Amino acid sequence: MTILAKRSVALIIRNGDRILTVRRPDDDDELPGIWGLPAGSFDGTETLEDVVVRIGHDNLGVELIPGKQLTSGNQDRPGYTIAMQLIEAVMAGDPHHREWKWDSVEVLRDGARKGSLCCALALEPAGRS
Repeated sequence: MTILAKRSVALIIRNGDRILTVRRPDDDDELPGIWGLPAGSFDGTETLEDVVVRIGHDNLGVELIPGKQLTSGNQDRPGYTIAMQLIEAVMAGDPHHREWKWDSVEVLRDGARKGSLCCALALEPAGRS
């Protein structure tokens, strides 16, 4: 049996001691209603920069510039494995996401408990730096 591997990127965007968090829709298949990080999966032959720019454009309505990788991790999910990089990014403008806020990284604890890999990575010491 072949296990699908999904490569993804989650973003830490800082505003002082706060980070940009976004709320997943209540009808999300995997993690409904949790507060997490802006994220996206690689599509075909996209580069890391391509994915970060697409997350900015499609998900947030802003320009994003990728920075350094903070950490990475893997997680087995039903039907696939996700390999995620946590990247620091710089944002120009205000997001146009349906639900977003600047908040403490502590808001991600609920999502981490419910199985969100991006939340868990952000709470690691490397993700908090």
